Amino acid sequence: MALLATHLEQISLSAIAIAEFPDTESHERALFSVPPPPPPLTAHDPSNPKRRTTAFHTNGNSLADSIGGGGINAVRAPRRNTAVAAVLGGDMVEQIRRGGGGGVGSGVGYPSAGTEGREKGEVDVEVLLKGAEKFPIPNTAQKISSLRTRYTQLASSISHYEARVNKQAAQLDRMNRGQDYDIDADEDDDDDDAPSDRGPTAAADEEVEVTEEDLRKEEEEIRELERKKRMLEERVSGMERDLGGLLR
Repeated sequence: MALLATHLEQISLSAIAIAEFPDTESHERALFSVPPPPPPLTAHDPSNPKRRTTAFHTNGNSLADSIGGGGINAVRAPRRNTAVAAVLGGDMVEQIRRGGGGGVGSGVGYPSAGTEGREKGEVDVEVLLKGAEKFPIPNTAQKISSLRTRYTQLASSISHYEARVNKQAAQLDRMNRGQDYDIDADEDDDDDDAPSDRGPTAAADEEVEVTEEDLRKEEEEIRELERKKRMLEERVSGMERDLGGLLR
């Protein structure tokens, strides 16, 4: 009797644990609320739809039997996550397959690949945002809108700082070249032969003196701009991770 009571107690505890399991999440239910896509239409020969066809070479070596009409031995591409593909639509899945998901494309059954003008693995945030909007998940519309605004601002800031870094680097390069620049011998001779009607003060005013302090300030400013650029890129990477979580 004691053994039976122990078993009954274990069954009772198991029933309570099962009853306390959390319900399915909203985004998980959305994956199973879409009907599967219709099967592809295959062309059949009305005269003899089930006849096997065997191809032979002229030299007498026969090929492997091929089953027409998509037989049981026909090679088919694996179909994975068809419910996700049905929700996103063909155009969106094609954009992610071409690499817009930066690796997220593998989540819908396609390998990620680089596209023209985009490095392999680089994320197209706009594509991920549009894909996230396809899923009817509550309380996500405002977050997606906020992420889109943040991404636009960060992309604009990165472009601005990249332009400033390039400009400062070009100025620093010109300053370094100016220190080592030698005036042509012909121009030196012309300046020496020509009578000078200007005083030493006027000649000194036209000279642009570049000191070590100026170079150091320029280098510090360039390093500061590069640091800000790295910070912005890290924030964009964080946004991309958040978007990847929304699509999974």
